[in-house]
Amino acid sequence: FPISFTAHNGVGADATQSFTLTVNQAAAITSANNTTFTVGSAGTFTVVATGFPAPLLSESGPLPGAVTFNTATGVLSGTPTATGTFPISFTAHNGVGADAMQSFTLTVNQAPAITSANNATFTAGTAGTFTVMATGSPTPTLSESGALPAGVTFNTATGVLSGTPTATGTFPISFTAHNGVGADATQ
Repeated sequence: FPISFTAHNGVGADATQSFTLTVNQAAAITSANNTTFTVGSAGTFTVVATGFPAPLLSESGPLPGAVTFNTATGVLSGTPTATGTFPISFTAHNGVGADAMQSFTLTVNQAPAITSANNATFTAGTAGTFTVMATGSPTPTLSESGALPAGVTFNTATGVLSGTPTATGTFPISFTAHNGVGADATQ
């Protein structure tokens, strides 16, 4: 704030002084303390900090592969190559008071995929079993649609197709893996 002071007493010229009043503010981080990215997809999150003078930002803690933090812009970005939960922290520093620190959680999810074979053969009158395998983060839930032969069931909790079929034939069925990340996987 540029201001000026004037002293006047009627003797000679007034005395004038230009003066600068600087009001500083301690750094604070005002953005959310978490975000979620998806493996294989570009993600971005901007860390917002306030204070005067403008604070400098830094990050500490391991980031997933292909994700970086730009200290000049405050942007966390990249196309992560690994899933998981990454506890990191941000610091805003401007020399006024204590630094502002924020614990931050970056969660990297992965869309579901069914990785097991797309067929199985059971023998009528003989117990059979087949496990549907799915990947993704968070762990996907499985469901089955289509008519199963009598004596065969699908356990959605374990992903196991099992039983002793009492009928012969070909039974076209579908499996779906769902975890809320991207599109469901269907086989």
